[in-house]
Amino acid sequence: MIVWVLLATTVAVNGCLLDVATLGDGVLVMGRDSIAWDGTPGIIAAEDIGCERFYQPVTSPEGTRVAVWAGSDDQDCILLIRNSGSDVLGPWEDAGLPSWDSSGGLWFTADGRLLKDGEPAGVSLDAHHISVSPEGDRVVYTNRDDNILVMTLETGYVNIVSEEHRFYGPFFTPTGWIVSPSLDGGIWVFTEDGAISVGAGDQPVWWPSTDHIVFTRTTDDGESLLTSDLWSWSPEAGLERLTDTPDILETSPSPAAEGIYYVDATLGSLGFVEMDAP
Repeated sequence: MIVWVLLATTVAVNGCLLDVATLGDGVLVMGRDSIAWDGTPGIIAAEDIGCERFYQPVTSPEGTRVAVWAGSDDQDCILLIRNSGSDVLGPWEDAGLPSWDSSGGLWFTADGRLLKDGEPAGVSLDAHHISVSPEGDRVVYTNRDDNILVMTLETGYVNIVSEEHRFYGPFFTPTGWIVSPSLDGGIWVFTEDGAISVGAGDQPVWWPSTDHIVFTRTTDDGESLLTSDLWSWSPEAGLERLTDTPDILETSPSPAAEGIYYVDATLGSLGFVEMDAP
């Protein structure tokens, strides 16, 4: 039996807290134009690196680095953060969102090319959101028709994974699955055996310590969120509801070893759901 205990805390950043990522034994929190974490220098403003806004922090497989997209109307960068400091990759006119492979390689697109660790990977690719397979030999992305495509990096061959729905933000899991939300509000998993519909949901992420997908399910009135709770899915366990909190809007889940960090969209604060197996 698993007992879920809700813990809530607040973290001060400039403006409302928008996203969260684990970093070492601590956590990194991101506002629209500032980032804070327990390390050196501890806080970075977007204007400090010549940008205006941050988006989508992602933690490396070993947990010691976080990559963040940073952009403005004039240039884009990738900010690489460690507990001991940070580095800026770029700038470019147009950089895509960062993604890690299972060996700790950092991948993203910039000015129409695929880059690994900031260096050209020898592939032309016009996609803003990409993910690289655990072996580092394939990249998944969506085209302008919102179809899911997979490119084999060695040959450049492109395979269509699905064109039955309109997708965005597909990513590889360490198991080799492809997970993607769809524009009609669903979540899909693609394995060697075919496509699996997880049902309604958004913001899917991989939880390494449990081999589950964690995501949010929400209701709204057309303008504002009314409810938002955390759910998980695996082929063995199926769907599991992790929270049922009418007064808390859990968004932007970020799994850790012992639970899940999230952003409470009601207060713009950081929360944590702790998993305890008695």
